[in-house]
Amino acid sequence: MVAVLEGIRVLEVAEHGFVPSAASVLGDWGADVVKIERPQGDALRDVQPQGLVVDTGDDFQFLVEQMNRNKRNVCLDLKNPEARPVFDALVRASDVFITNQLPQVRRKLAIEPDDLFALNPRLVYARGHGQGARGPDAESGGFDSVSFWSRAGVGHMLSGDHIAGQRPGMGDVPSGMFLAGGIGAALFHRERSGRGIVVDVALMAGGIWTLAPDLVAASVLGGDPPKGGSGASTVPLVGSYLTSDGRVLMLSMLATEKYWQVGCEALEAEDLVTAHPDEASRAENIAAIRERFRKNIAAKPLAHWEQRLRDGGCIYSKYANPQEVLADPQTEANGYLPRHPTHPTARLASSPVQFGEEPIEIRRAAPDRGQHTDEVLDELGIDPDQRSRLREAGAIE
Repeated sequence: MVAVLEGIRVLEVAEHGFVPSAASVLGDWGADVVKIERPQGDALRDVQPQGLVVDTGDDFQFLVEQMNRNKRNVCLDLKNPEARPVFDALVRASDVFITNQLPQVRRKLAIEPDDLFALNPRLVYARGHGQGARGPDAESGGFDSVSFWSRAGVGHMLSGDHIAGQRPGMGDVPSGMFLAGGIGAALFHRERSGRGIVVDVALMAGGIWTLAPDLVAASVLGGDPPKGGSGASTVPLVGSYLTSDGRVLMLSMLATEKYWQVGCEALEAEDLVTAHPDEASRAENIAAIRERFRKNIAAKPLAHWEQRLRDGGCIYSKYANPQEVLADPQTEANGYLPRHPTHPTARLASSPVQFGEEPIEIRRAAPDRGQHTDEVLDELGIDPDQRSRLREAGAIE
């Protein structure tokens, strides 16, 4: 792995999934990420025991691991005045500060941008929000289910006759990647200007970006775009179909002239090649063509169609289930789901950007609360006697 951020230290004061996932991306890229966790613990540690996500049947906290790998952990009580000198020393030694604490908490803890720029003018200060840094709801909290999935319109556009349920972290993980990318750009800016800068990403903004084609269309239409794909499309080799064994087959051959013959042959509809040889004929008879494809595909199982489409060089995929994604040779070859460093079967999703044509490496499992407190404080020059006094005062744990 090419550690493009080697030598960069990231200081995280964040909980749950969104912002911690951004810090993990920076760790994937080689940064030294130090997570400050309060004595009560990151609230994400309670999500799985509370039954809010699937129970894996052992003590493996898969959300905690996904959002917090490649980090070190210092347990520091920022509400304790004795902890402040330690925190200040960490800020001075860091290149990036990343947080999702609400504005009122940041003010109370004196960790606003001006507070930290006074300690380290070269600091990149990154904030994750629910609804953004401005506006009437800037002070309000937000989770991905509310700010990304619901308020940004994603859930509405994916729901039809039934309400579409959000999957765990569906807004947190991509929005964390957006924040990590912004931090990378800010570090480049710092190298040119010599000064730090504030980076802001909101879950709502991440949802709006994800839904951009629909929202832009809505701004022109004055109403909702059609759901479930455009039934008015005149591109015959694009769309999803059910196979005889109940699997979904997705075709995506946009260049009809290039794929018309091989596509029809793969779908056992060779007669359509000569019956509708040009774009005008296909557009005029699109409903009948789609119905023919639907009937053909519904008559045989997925494996049959996959083999024919593959042999024909067509562009297609099934709706893969998680086990199929894990077993996909492309997943393995590109290191998209590397193995966990200690768990016998777990694999973690790597951040999608790769450098130097090498896959991302998961160097560390998610740390326990306070696992690296002594190690990191020793690097700051805080000796064992000082650490003992800090423990007695309840500042560190």
